[in-house]
Amino acid sequence: MKPLMLSIKDLSDSALSNHDGIQLQSAMDQKLSTDNSIIISFRGINTISSSFLNSSFGNIFDKYGINILSKIKIVDYTPSVANCIRKYVSDIKSMSSC
Repeated sequence: MKPLMLSIKDLSDSALSNHDGIQLQSAMDQKLSTDNSIIISFRGINTISSSFLNSSFGNIFDKYGINILSKIKIVDYTPSVANCIRKYVSDIKSMSSC
């Protein structure tokens, strides 16, 4: 099955608040609950916050586990966005191994 595309800009104006994160989390949950893989585009997003990551990816990891990353591909990101996401995922993985 072809992965489904989600664009942050189609869901919210930014990736900074809890509300922005919940918008993404809801869209991801809808797609992942039907056993689809997804592609998330960060085109046009230059900055993200920990609040956004906690409310989006954090909630998804809580529901599906960290291995759900195998069904999520992230594209169209800046180096700073990539570093934030990489650090967030690394921190989650290290906490889950405790």
